[in-house]
Amino acid sequence: MTEDKEKKKSIKITEKQDALLKKIAYAIAIRGMTAPTIFFLESVQPLNYIASQFMAYVEPFLTFVIPREEYNDIQQILEQRKGIDYFLTILEDEEFKKQQHDKQVKQDIKNIKKMEKVAAEERKKLMEKRKNEKVQK
Repeated sequence: MTEDKEKKKSIKITEKQDALLKKIAYAIAIRGMTAPTIFFLESVQPLNYIASQFMAYVEPFLTFVIPREEYNDIQQILEQRKGIDYFLTILEDEEFKKQQHDKQVKQDIKNIKKMEKVAAEERKKLMEKRKNEKVQK
């Protein structure tokens, strides 16, 4: 947690930009694209400033797809040397949350299957009991 605070201190990110990065990281994690994204960002990290300048060049074309405010926020983050590192930290956190959620869902499904099995056995016993009661009458 202290490492995260140190990264925040070394770069200038607003709360709005932080929320945008979390939204993007969540979207990437949900789609299962965390590993390729980390690989890509790590490989292009030395070029982050050049990428931000390229974004300024193509801004008129991409702001048709991406809201201008968010586009400018991403560009401002890329201009900073530690911007990609900070995003990678957020992305890894989101991936961890997704893994924990998936683990919990699997456990819940397992528990539901066990409960269904127990319910089926109980239903079977109840049906046999009713059948025996009818036979005895």
